[in-house]
Amino acid sequence: MYAKAFDIQKVAMCRQWMAEGQNILLVAHTNADGDACGSLLGLTLMLDQATGADCHVTPVLPNGCPKNFSWLPGAGRILSGETDRDLWRTLLDKADLVICLDLNAASRTDMLAGELRDRRCRKVLIDHHHNPATDEFDLIFSDPQISSTCELVVWLSEKLWGDRYMNRDVATCLYTGLNTDTGGFAFSCEQPSCFEAAAKLVRYDIQPSEINNRIVNTFSVNRMMFYGFALSERMRIYPDQKVALMVFSLEDQKRFGVGGEDMEGLVNYTLMMKEMMIGALLREEKGRTKVSLRSKRGIDVNRIAITLGGGGHTQAAGATCMMPLDETLRAVEKALGIDHVKPIELHCKQ
Repeated sequence: MYAKAFDIQKVAMCRQWMAEGQNILLVAHTNADGDACGSLLGLTLMLDQATGADCHVTPVLPNGCPKNFSWLPGAGRILSGETDRDLWRTLLDKADLVICLDLNAASRTDMLAGELRDRRCRKVLIDHHHNPATDEFDLIFSDPQISSTCELVVWLSEKLWGDRYMNRDVATCLYTGLNTDTGGFAFSCEQPSCFEAAAKLVRYDIQPSEINNRIVNTFSVNRMMFYGFALSERMRIYPDQKVALMVFSLEDQKRFGVGGEDMEGLVNYTLMMKEMMIGALLREEKGRTKVSLRSKRGIDVNRIAITLGGGGHTQAAGATCMMPLDETLRAVEKALGIDHVKPIELHCKQ
């Protein structure tokens, strides 16, 4: 079972707010991953049952549900804050409760952040990232040591309602986030509660092998070709510093017709080399650069991400830098201590 005790008064207050809510919004971070989508939809489906027909429950993602998670139960209900701005504002104006999942601050919702901060309705945070913005939420359930927000939802929902509203669809959503945020139970799963949560969800006949198949075996031909290009043409190795770095321009992405969701998990390939302890991926976007950081053996890349204006977990963190790709690269190289080191660049022989 989950070792960290929930505050009984906070749980009771959260249950009361959910029961009183007539218009509830659930919001997760931009460029949603499996944990964001899974926790958002899992809790949405439970609230549908817990609150009844008179309550309107709406899941929102800043830039919509990524294609690779569109198969999740309830995914068709997700509102895109980017493409449905007027509806988002209308729903936010009506909301008496907003529940934020898998983010530690409103800033992680990108273009929705200002409006989210400005509204005076009750706000609850359920998350597992470091340094939650305590001044932005009325109730916070946060544990950076837990595997995923989906796991936290498993244990929190048990305290809220027992197993009354757990079913196959809910369990499918929550197991997806458990799977993806641990890399298929390869990291961030040191606590027994991670596997206990997975076992609890598997009891609902969710077919873990099929979920894994939907997560892993989804590459298009273009995405597969891009991965080959990435590993053979865009990998830089710093052997003495045990760092591997990938850098992708907009032109690289345009050439293969790929975007951010197609690069989900690509940074993990840097750590498949036994000598490498830190991996980094830089992806150019219009007017900014996304940075993903990964590490092994407890090396703290969250500390590095914080220096770049981001954050995350000890061994998985990131940042959005409002700078061009070349400037961000220099900042990352300095943060990693490789700014005066000549890398080994891998290229396929012609």
